[in-house]
Amino acid sequence: MKRMHWKISLHGGHSSEYCDHAQDPLPALVAAAVDAGISIYGITEHAPRFKTEHMYSEELALGWTPEILLNKFRRYAHELDSLSRIWDSKITLLKAFEAEVIPSDSYADKMLSLKRELGFDYIVGSVHYVNGISIDYTRALFGEAVQRCGSLENLCIAYFQTVRNMAEALRPEVLGHFDLIRKMAGNTSELQSAPVLRAAENALHSIREIGCIIDINTSPLRKGFACPYPAPHFLKMIREKGIPVCFGDDSHSAAEVGAGFETARQYLIDHGIRELTALNKKPGKMEKETVLLQ
Repeated sequence: MKRMHWKISLHGGHSSEYCDHAQDPLPALVAAAVDAGISIYGITEHAPRFKTEHMYSEELALGWTPEILLNKFRRYAHELDSLSRIWDSKITLLKAFEAEVIPSDSYADKMLSLKRELGFDYIVGSVHYVNGISIDYTRALFGEAVQRCGSLENLCIAYFQTVRNMAEALRPEVLGHFDLIRKMAGNTSELQSAPVLRAAENALHSIREIGCIIDINTSPLRKGFACPYPAPHFLKMIREKGIPVCFGDDSHSAAEVGAGFETARQYLIDHGIRELTALNKKPGKMEKETVLLQ
């Protein structure tokens, strides 16, 4: 088993040039990763959205359009190639992006086409929309999503069904923030109801069969939550199924790069998980590597 430093992020690096709600440029995030002692850093900007109806109000206020988002995304891919060469002696940068699941009838083809066209190392498969409505951006939109599904429990079920469908369609190397629905739902009892747990378990079955690495996402620690995504009852299911995990800081500023990793490390150890699975570049391909937490 190769001994590598456990500070690894496979879901990080949203920057101000390419993400309207990020604070710092991409070079600042890379420099922060080096300063934090991170050995492998996967930069994962959001994929572009292709319809104005799926854009955020802040993006529209900036005058951005779907075409502008796509052009920015292509510039991001080329900038990351340059940064990888510049920082090669200090850190392994992985070229990735976080997928979107909209429009529902064509997102898989669009995301996989972008991966091929621009030479990305991997995809972080995440769900931010259920039935075309954002479930993590504003409480108003979250309320609309609940109303569309008829109840909070039904929304949670639909969320995990969407996670499963996304995983099966995209077959991403990394599965992002498995229980992101918790951001707006909170630690509600609906998230542990029998129908929701069945939907989550079905999603995890597909995730295991596909071979995804699940993102231990530290962003909730910055928002007042007691633990990362996924919550303990979901983490128990992940451990019992033998699904590999790795950290993701999901950073939107230099100050957030690597934030919460010590807490997340202890969280995993306390729940019986003592190793991470990293992705690393090898000639002509990406390989998984096991990294000890202790």
